[in-house]
Amino acid sequence: MNLFNKIRIILVAFLALHLIKIHAQKRPNIVFILTDDQSCIVPKNKDPNITYLDGEKTQSHPFGFNGDKEVYTPIIDGLAADGMIFNSAYVSSSVCSPSRYSILSGRYAGRSEGASFMRSHPYGTMTRVENNTELEIKRENLAKLLQKAGYTTGFVGKSHVMDHHLLNLRNAEKIEKAGLKPFAKDADPNDPTINKKMQHNHDFWSKKIKEYGFDYTNGVYAANLKELWNDALNVHNVEWKNKAALEFIDKAGKEPFFLYYSETVPHGPAPWVKKKGKYVYGLDADAKYTSKGVVTEPFKNMPERDAILKEVIAQGKDPDHAWLRWFDYAVGALVKKLKEKGVYENTLIVLTSDHGNYNLGKTTIYEGGIKVPLMMHWPKGIKPNSTYDEMVQNIDFTPTFLDLAGVNLSKVDPLDGVSLANVLGGDKQAVHEYLFFEMGYARGVRTKDWKYIAVRYPEKDIKKIKKGIPYKGYKGHVHKYPYYTRNGHLGYHASKLNPLYFDADQLFDMNNDEEEKKNIYKQNPKKVKELKQLLVKSLKTFPSRPYGEFVK
Repeated sequence: MNLFNKIRIILVAFLALHLIKIHAQKRPNIVFILTDDQSCIVPKNKDPNITYLDGEKTQSHPFGFNGDKEVYTPIIDGLAADGMIFNSAYVSSSVCSPSRYSILSGRYAGRSEGASFMRSHPYGTMTRVENNTELEIKRENLAKLLQKAGYTTGFVGKSHVMDHHLLNLRNAEKIEKAGLKPFAKDADPNDPTINKKMQHNHDFWSKKIKEYGFDYTNGVYAANLKELWNDALNVHNVEWKNKAALEFIDKAGKEPFFLYYSETVPHGPAPWVKKKGKYVYGLDADAKYTSKGVVTEPFKNMPERDAILKEVIAQGKDPDHAWLRWFDYAVGALVKKLKEKGVYENTLIVLTSDHGNYNLGKTTIYEGGIKVPLMMHWPKGIKPNSTYDEMVQNIDFTPTFLDLAGVNLSKVDPLDGVSLANVLGGDKQAVHEYLFFEMGYARGVRTKDWKYIAVRYPEKDIKKIKKGIPYKGYKGHVHKYPYYTRNGHLGYHASKLNPLYFDADQLFDMNNDEEEKKNIYKQNPKKVKELKQLLVKSLKTFPSRPYGEFVK
């Protein structure tokens, strides 16, 4: 046996022992931290002629560990350096609700059987996945399965994945009938009567979320900030949610526990928006305003907001990105609490985003919408300075966490994702041959080197298109084809900033055109055929869901 083979055998044996150690050790606590609308791509420039979502002129930025030199996130970057950075992490749907559904179920959003989703998409019709996807009350999900496995489960922050029929109620009588309390959009939270109603609504949603498998719920936002339907409350409050997360860790006992900690930053209203020189939705907002109305107890878990802003400026960084340091301190408070409880070493900390928004790729299948930051930190299970360059997706979180919790994956409802447990142990092999994406009327597949996107419409739209009847969208935008999603605001921005948006068939060479500016569909029939076969392979796993000529 030559020296090379001996070395290879030793390395394989070492890796095997490391993987066995991961599976044999005490089950880890899991802290899953989710930002909202945070891109992975580092903005290369700021075009003053482009107005982005909600009117701001800047892009959302990722973390320092993603290579962004303009931000200051030393705590998060330190965790990433001492853990594993995933350089090719994706979501299967680039908008809030469906992405969160996939995270908490391990299934593609198009498999949802939630009541609101099924009313819009009865079997036999094409799905139009967007913010209509919701967890099913009587179906297995990550939290319920972890509860069965003996985990204490906690939910803090934004939901937007449950009971959609309650989110947009505007009729006072219907609101009351549903068990919520109505108040005017311009109502003053400082009014004791109004504040009591706001507290009631928060507690209503906290109780509702528990029905989906969570033992502890607090600091809850039913959906986006604007869905609180109150102008004053339309601000971010990182400290308040963070305090609830720390409270859960205190109450959960030593182990095992699972925390789903979902932030509202940087979703619009963006925390970097300035009015009269103040970050009115972020660091300069009233710290007493929460989804529970006005809270008066002080926050000792994080530094003062003014101090954070001054620190970022002192570091020579753009204060527009100070919200990232704000959030960075929230992560640091969690780490401190885990260490105080003596459970830090055996806690898996996962940090990612529900989707991106670079160049308003949100609600598209372009990299700006589907590629997200992802790092995992676990002192007892992940070697420092680890990286993984192969593709992973948000459908992989549920099987990974269940696997680490000792749940037999073959005995749960079929999952679309795969466990990354071996990857955390150092295995560099690819876990996916390709990834599947679904967003509104668009479907797509991505291999390591290529991406194919198809845009197809149901019969009613095809007839309208053939008759030449134009669609009128957001801000009077007239277009020949419908937006992918029903949300005209998002469709307008996505189609304006991504000029190939309406192309029925799109092919991109991801090695030479990472910004997806050149559609080479017509020039590569052989590659198109190959990727279409992969798309059909995925689409056929959705029973009674037609999609254009691919699946009837």
